[in-house]
Amino acid sequence: MHKIKLLLLGVGILLGTQTVHAQKKDKIRYKADKLTNAKVEGKKFKKLIGKVVFTQNETIVYCDSAYFYTKENIMEAYGRVRIKDGDSVTITARKLIYEGDDETALLREDVVYRRGRKRLYTDFLDYHMTTEVAEFKNDGKLVDEHNTLTSSYGIYYSRTEMAYFYNDVLLVSPDFNLRTDSLEYFSRSKVAVSKGPTYIDDRKGTTVDSKGGTYRTQREQTTFAKGTIETRNYILVGNDIFIDEMKKYYTAKGDVVMTSKKDDIVIYGDEAVYDKEKGVSKVYGKPVMKKIMQDQDTLFMSADTLVAIENVDKDKERVLGYHGILIYQEALQGKCDSVAYFLSDSTIHMYRDPVLWNEKSQMMADSIDLTFRNDLLYKMKLRRQSFMASLDTMGQYNQIKGRRMVGNFDDEGHIESMDVEGNGESHYFVLEGDSLFIGMNKIFCSRMKILFENNQMQNITFYNQPEAKFIPPLELLKSQHHLEGFTWRVDEKPTKQDVLTRNLEKKTSSQMEGVPVSDEMVETVKREVDKRLSPEQKKALQRNNVQRPER
Repeated sequence: MHKIKLLLLGVGILLGTQTVHAQKKDKIRYKADKLTNAKVEGKKFKKLIGKVVFTQNETIVYCDSAYFYTKENIMEAYGRVRIKDGDSVTITARKLIYEGDDETALLREDVVYRRGRKRLYTDFLDYHMTTEVAEFKNDGKLVDEHNTLTSSYGIYYSRTEMAYFYNDVLLVSPDFNLRTDSLEYFSRSKVAVSKGPTYIDDRKGTTVDSKGGTYRTQREQTTFAKGTIETRNYILVGNDIFIDEMKKYYTAKGDVVMTSKKDDIVIYGDEAVYDKEKGVSKVYGKPVMKKIMQDQDTLFMSADTLVAIENVDKDKERVLGYHGILIYQEALQGKCDSVAYFLSDSTIHMYRDPVLWNEKSQMMADSIDLTFRNDLLYKMKLRRQSFMASLDTMGQYNQIKGRRMVGNFDDEGHIESMDVEGNGESHYFVLEGDSLFIGMNKIFCSRMKILFENNQMQNITFYNQPEAKFIPPLELLKSQHHLEGFTWRVDEKPTKQDVLTRNLEKKTSSQMEGVPVSDEMVETVKREVDKRLSPEQKKALQRNNVQRPER
């Protein structure tokens, strides 16, 4: 029994000894043209000169000269150093310290790491043979088939082809440059992930400033957690931004702010889409446009969808608004279904049941044009079924209607005159002072001109054989107070808060969505827009026709 135990103990010791030998690293083997033994400060080493070759497992090292410390299993190599690690990795340098027990290569000066078509350049590289991990600590540059990456410090995992770069990171791709302090790069998929302040500029002048994101460089797609995109004309800010550079298509979601750099226009919303190739930006989700006017006055406009259209020809640049338009300025408020705002001449075209309020006056028509000069309302055109009403000091409504009206405003934005052209009709209440009612003038005339003072009607001039009738107070019937089509819609007049919050709860007498649009009005709108566009621009406008996306 004792003999059996001793035999088993001996087998165990033998197996243990074999395991230790199996786990022990292979010693470095070497050869050279010339070999001498040397000793410095008690350390013995071999000095190898000429066509030096070291091998360990699958690693082969070539150099011009070397010191080999046999006891420590460490080699120092100089000259044209070249490491071949298996079939995939080759590293060249001017100096090398190779630690055989750890299979670690410490390469210095003019280091070039090669794996397939990838290159890593640095002057300071530590390479671990067993894990195939390369680490540089004093500036490095990784180059693959698609991108170039540089940084102060980095780690490259050869097996997974993943790289981590830190401090002064620069990614140069065919279409853009990226700068950040921390970047993960997946060399196989060409995907880069930054985790910190990141700045991008492309070859066409577009820049991105963000807090990090994911960049699919082969697909030219980028996703940001939060950032700012700046183009030639606009600055776009959002919480979540996506860029498809191949399709020239950008999107932003959450707290979106789009700023026109040259027109003092800012658009706020929940979501924005920018088609760079077509030069079309669309903002959804309760968008509000803010235009800074003279003397710090501001024009606010909200819609269901706002669209900004870029063009090298400034006359073609415009902002379009669709559905539920609300407009607010200190001296002017309005609403309609859609607008076109041409930036070159500061003209706003209002379509489909437009109504405007200028202090105590209300104006309605099939379509209305507003032209601003020096950021103040300069001219107003009411096209077809034009109707103007104003409230006098006694609470009565002076009314004018006609086919077309043109209003002119003074340097302070107050109405000075209104020209009526075609089928003119007027109800004008005559007062003595502010409180004595004398009667009402009822007039039919194809052309007339109304003069205003302090936004109150003061005088009317009639042309082309007017038909006039004066009705004294005692003969004036209640049914004669209003012209046909009169509606006082002051309850619909939006406040600044209504515009900013997209408050559409106020009831309309006509309910905008149900208002019929005459063929004549449609043709008028087309003519007004088409006369500004070349045949090429008309085709482009048709291609870029804006449709509200499905939610």
